[in-house]
Amino acid sequence: MLLSLIIRNFKYKKTKYIKGPSHGKLDKLVLSLLLCSLLFLNGCLFSPFAKGSVAGYVYEETITEDVRPLEGALVSITGSSNTALTDAEGYFWIDEVAIGARTLTISKENYITYKILNVVIKEGEVTLIGDGEPIVVRALDDKYLFDGGIIYYHSGEYVNALTAFEQLVTAYPDSPYADDAQYYIGYINENQMGHYLQASFEYQKLIDNYPDSPYADDAQLGIGNCYYVTYDYSNAVIAYQKVIDNYPETPLAPLAQYYIGHCYRELSNYEQAISAYSKVIANYPESVYVAPAQYYIAYAYYEDENFDLAILEFRKVVDYYPESTWPGESDRLVAPCAQFYIGYCYEQLEQWEEAIPEYKLVIDNYPGSTWSGGEEIPPRAQYQIGWCYEKLAEWCAAIEAYQLVISNYPGTYWASRAEERIAAISENCPSP
Repeated sequence: MLLSLIIRNFKYKKTKYIKGPSHGKLDKLVLSLLLCSLLFLNGCLFSPFAKGSVAGYVYEETITEDVRPLEGALVSITGSSNTALTDAEGYFWIDEVAIGARTLTISKENYITYKILNVVIKEGEVTLIGDGEPIVVRALDDKYLFDGGIIYYHSGEYVNALTAFEQLVTAYPDSPYADDAQYYIGYINENQMGHYLQASFEYQKLIDNYPDSPYADDAQLGIGNCYYVTYDYSNAVIAYQKVIDNYPETPLAPLAQYYIGHCYRELSNYEQAISAYSKVIANYPESVYVAPAQYYIAYAYYEDENFDLAILEFRKVVDYYPESTWPGESDRLVAPCAQFYIGYCYEQLEQWEEAIPEYKLVIDNYPGSTWSGGEEIPPRAQYQIGWCYEKLAEWCAAIEAYQLVISNYPGTYWASRAEERIAAISENCPSP
């Protein structure tokens, strides 16, 4: 569990032990235990549900960074309808808790709500939280809440991060940290939890309530991303366009324009897609999205089966952006992908002889190149050379090309495909 946010180094001299239920219930507990024992001895005891108990201490941090017992905190746990209020010593006990991994929640007005995940309850046993070391919480404070949310976020405790950020926005809507917190609420919902509708709603709240926030453009882009990932491409275009129109100085504009092109391509509106990608090149010539935009201009022509124009546009990638990489992938070039598709477009035009040298350029110039999924491009290029020779009825050349796939790229999918083709056409090329 993460306590680095709210626990400070401290010492307390209380001897650790497990107390029974507070508020004068000890005598009743002893009497109940005696009664249960008698029932058991008579063979009359039957419990259809396995239960356990949980206990612990809750302390609060003071302004001097010391700690003291927190009285009156409400403690609840999943798996039981019972709750407890901490006593003057900060102690709590909850019995009749269903066995299993449970979530313990500690809350009190004007304090940070704290959750402990995976509290294991065992049958007939008392689970003492932290082996008796107190859980330390602190009163609400906007900076403290924001820092806590960040710590939770970076440690992967997204539920607690959301709780901290939501409490900040609710308790301190005018805080200088409120817009940051609101953005994180949207971001966590989108990127960590996959709650895209909720994320879009939270992003819009930031734009509406904090229009001057430096996160407003990020939030608008996030709305577009949420539409895009849920295949609502038409609304995604509208959202991305707002990034460009409403925040003209934002560094996110090239990315928004780039994804407008993607949306139109997904909608099979290739003319609009090409226009959108062209604006990336024209309006943001220094952007890292220029070479990919040029690639997708060509790819849009390819998808529209305009192979002659696709070849021309793919050549621009190779000629104008030979060293450009894909955004976020500094070691993966765009050019080899374009070079492969030059050969592949020639194949679609049934210009087999023209395709072969284009594929050889992939193998010679980009020997370690890969597709976005990590699959190497050269094995496929070498296989397509064999296929082109097959189409030209040059059987021995085809077998030789397929053999190179097997020899140079053993264990790949295309090597197994090459073996199949050799077996299929070997009779057409008799051994000397």
